[in-house]
Amino acid sequence: MTPFPDSLDTSLLVLLAWGMTGILGFFLLRRSEGLLGPLSLLLAAGGVVLAFSGIRGLVRGTELQRVLSGGLPGLPLHVRQDPLSSFFLLILGGAATGILLFSAGYLRSLPPPRLPAFFLRTALFLASMEGVFLADDAYIFMVFWEIMALVSYALVVTENDREEVRNAGFLYLLMAHFGSLLILVAFFVLATHEPSSLSPGLSSFTFDAMRTSAPPAGTALLVFVCTLLGFGAKAGLIPLHVWLPEAHPVAPSPASALLSGVMLKTAIYGILRVLFGLLGLDHLNYAWGVPVLLAGGLMALFGILHALVQSDPKKLLAYSSIENIGIIFLGIGLAILYLRSGHSMAGEIALAASLYHAINHAFFKSLLFMGAGTMIHATGSHDLNGMGGLLRRMPVSGGFVLVGVLCIAGLPPGNGFVSEWLLLQAALQAGSLSGTLLRSAVLLGGALLVLASALAAMGFVKFYGIGYLGLPRSEGAHNAREVSTAEKVGMAWMVGGCLLLALSPVRMLSWIDQALRPLTGSPLRENAFPAGWLWLLPLPPRGASYSPEILLGLLAFLLPLAFLLPRLFGKSSIRQSPVWGCGYGTRTFRMQDSAGSFAQPIRHFFANFFLMKRHLPEPEEKSPVFDLTVEDPHWAYLYRPLLRLFQAIATLAEKVRSGRISVYLVYSFGTLIFLLTVFRWM
Repeated sequence: MTPFPDSLDTSLLVLLAWGMTGILGFFLLRRSEGLLGPLSLLLAAGGVVLAFSGIRGLVRGTELQRVLSGGLPGLPLHVRQDPLSSFFLLILGGAATGILLFSAGYLRSLPPPRLPAFFLRTALFLASMEGVFLADDAYIFMVFWEIMALVSYALVVTENDREEVRNAGFLYLLMAHFGSLLILVAFFVLATHEPSSLSPGLSSFTFDAMRTSAPPAGTALLVFVCTLLGFGAKAGLIPLHVWLPEAHPVAPSPASALLSGVMLKTAIYGILRVLFGLLGLDHLNYAWGVPVLLAGGLMALFGILHALVQSDPKKLLAYSSIENIGIIFLGIGLAILYLRSGHSMAGEIALAASLYHAINHAFFKSLLFMGAGTMIHATGSHDLNGMGGLLRRMPVSGGFVLVGVLCIAGLPPGNGFVSEWLLLQAALQAGSLSGTLLRSAVLLGGALLVLASALAAMGFVKFYGIGYLGLPRSEGAHNAREVSTAEKVGMAWMVGGCLLLALSPVRMLSWIDQALRPLTGSPLRENAFPAGWLWLLPLPPRGASYSPEILLGLLAFLLPLAFLLPRLFGKSSIRQSPVWGCGYGTRTFRMQDSAGSFAQPIRHFFANFFLMKRHLPEPEEKSPVFDLTVEDPHWAYLYRPLLRLFQAIATLAEKVRSGRISVYLVYSFGTLIFLLTVFRWM
């Protein structure tokens, strides 16, 4: 016996502690707001414990199960922590810790009456996401999934006195329940195709029973589509993404960080759990990987293009999340294609790159949402054009945000570079596939990845350059002040996570290998990393290699050398003179690029990706202003026509309403017969 609880027991204790702390904090914060710091630290301590529980499960490769009393009659609560769960618990615990530390300082700006409810919702949100990762039957999974959806909706509408907040919350809730319906269909189909040797009933909704299901090809395709669209609605899969750039910006910044940095990963977990774990690799068709990888590539390009044209920093980050989730989907599509066509090494590298990018995104995107919150709070503006010059006034938090910008831009030696480089290495193995169409699809996906990565660098030059550099563009930016110590500690935690992920890719991939081995059936570590901890060599012996430690060593040698050589062989003194001001005697903030002018070349070159409305000033206007609005084309071409269709159907339905109970009973009876007929033949 060990002196400490095992990983699963530890995780369950954290789940219970988060729930109890949230309830306790709700009542304590109604009495004293000064308890916010200690209560946030208590939640953050749970995050640290959960992260170590995840690491412990990954290092040992353990798979632990429990059957808890409760639930439905004949269906107790089944929980399990296997390596895949442990990996996502590491993401949840690691990212939540930094966000909670940040919240201890940031939430003091929240109106006092809203603070207790927000704290309770945050704690329940964390507990529900952990419950999703630990669930081992469809019943408890959907219970925690729905709690997560409802509590996250409550976080989004924290400032519900504004109409745009209420609209964003309603849209999010609508998409969340649409996705939940499709997930339920996937679970139902898997449960009804268990082997006849197992007794039918509620026990067929356990994940163990679903793993033994053997659905025919058509039914497996139905499960695949429902899983992809159901969890894709939560992940922001195009065209189900429209809630994301509406909901994330209106939520308080700690909630935005949790929504984008952590909650989106629950959808990735669900896709991997159902497709690779429950349906099984043997029931996936290699051709299904092609639409997934192309959808992921187009999603990445669409997301970063729309991020580039945003002036609201949080909306920019929300569209960037669509781009990063697209990169993860691209890797999943590559993995399905390679693994099912007999190229296991390339498929395992692609899937490992997707998981690596998932944990990378959790840290650098949470950090950037924190940074966006500090920018908005310091300046009082949601517009980048009202910021500028913040690095001089907020040097510590600005330096932390710079690390996040370098990481999300995919620049070496940042952690974002590692996962995108691995994914590109997998895409470059297209030559091993048979068939021109398959090779072309993979190479197109790789090209979209490269293009999206390059545009991401441009987008975050805009984000940081216009927000932090140059001259202040408003009185709020001129009077900005550095953030509190708690906020700096939370941001520093995220920076530390980014640096660890950047400098130890071989160790991280060895843990990811533990998570993937039960899904793919073959080890990655023994074949892909023969050079030890220093060199990342994913496809030996002819593949490319990467070492962040060697790269940092070269930079540490070359940068001082570049500074000394001009002084040793050039002029001994440096001449200083004023910067040329384009003929103007003084510089003003109006001489700087605005957020709109920075993105003008992108709007012009990729005009088909945008729906633009221009307002030209009239000649007689005393203060002429040119106004340009960029809209997501999915609203004009998909959702508004659908809304008009539903309104027309509702109008027709109103005509058949009679008010007589006998007529309604006939409708109910006919619907029941229809559903029984449909499910009888499924």
